[in-house]
Amino acid sequence: MNILFYYPSNHSAVSLSSLMIAFQEQGHRVFLLTQSPEGDLHNDVKPYGVRTFSFALPKKNPFLFYWKHVRHLSRFVKEHRIDIVYSHLQQANVVSVFAQRSCKARFIICRHHSDSAFVEHNKNAQRFDRIINRLGKEFIAPSQKVYRQMTEVEKVDPKKIHLIRYGYDFNEYAGPDKNTVAAIREKYPARLLLIKVARLIPEKRHMILLKVMCELVKKGCDIKLLLLSEGYLREELEGFVKKNRLENHVFFLGHRKNVIDHLAAADVVVHVSASEASNNLVKEAALVQRPVIACRDVGDFDEYLVNGKNSILLSKEKTGTELSDALEKIYSGQTDIRALGQELESTVRSLFSIEKVIEDYAALNK
Repeated sequence: MNILFYYPSNHSAVSLSSLMIAFQEQGHRVFLLTQSPEGDLHNDVKPYGVRTFSFALPKKNPFLFYWKHVRHLSRFVKEHRIDIVYSHLQQANVVSVFAQRSCKARFIICRHHSDSAFVEHNKNAQRFDRIINRLGKEFIAPSQKVYRQMTEVEKVDPKKIHLIRYGYDFNEYAGPDKNTVAAIREKYPARLLLIKVARLIPEKRHMILLKVMCELVKKGCDIKLLLLSEGYLREELEGFVKKNRLENHVFFLGHRKNVIDHLAAADVVVHVSASEASNNLVKEAALVQRPVIACRDVGDFDEYLVNGKNSILLSKEKTGTELSDALEKIYSGQTDIRALGQELESTVRSLFSIEKVIEDYAALNK
């Protein structure tokens, strides 16, 4: 079986590379084609025999961008006699649903968001989803939340959707470097060191966390927050930090490749996003046994996070108040965050290991 993974980015994605490598080891011929130049993702899978390709175009004219990608993908599928295309992320999925019209291959559209287009009121993203939903013949949803969004809100035929979790080869993750972790702790000393790794965009709700930080600092708490990643809200968020004199408590670190080192250096991972599909960060936090604070009814969190057992879950409606209370209990030692982190690791490894998930693809790859 010739299987193509079609993807916009060249950044490492363990859930994606784990699947490609697993298919290759099962005896399939696996191909990777990205819309970005070859990068880390290609290098991650090449040693295992995955054949990698890229076709990058400037996005000056959106119509020409998508039309040229549709034409290239169609030719690629025919040239390499691809049997199944696993298309990932909206930018690739739009191309795939049009390319499939001229191909004999089976196209499976993998959805990686739930209701973000509605949360952000992004009309363009909603329009693309409608096109993909209408033209797509087969889909994979990584969580019940995504499945319900597609079937109940967007009215996609449930018979077209396969519900399959993300799968990870956790051995592919490099463990944290002890010296780097120690250096981070030394650079940002605090009784309670928090970390949030998420794009600086509205749906990730950084402002809620910053307001809680402001409140706790005013109460005299020795607390610091590391913010990783970038986004168009950075200037606004930095302005809030400066206005409230939080420069010695909140630090914008931008993109970092060694996220795992920063997670290991922190005490608690705060992820109060309002919309997800199946968040990778929580799985990475689990590997270093760091407790996570997240919200209910977001992505697949309700499917494996249990409040007080392996995480702290908040409501989306009263997130700020509940987050403040949760952090005060952690700060005062009332919450055993070490036990939460250990239990989270056990849960994540039992549900999301590639050995468990790969079985769900057996019926598809026939």
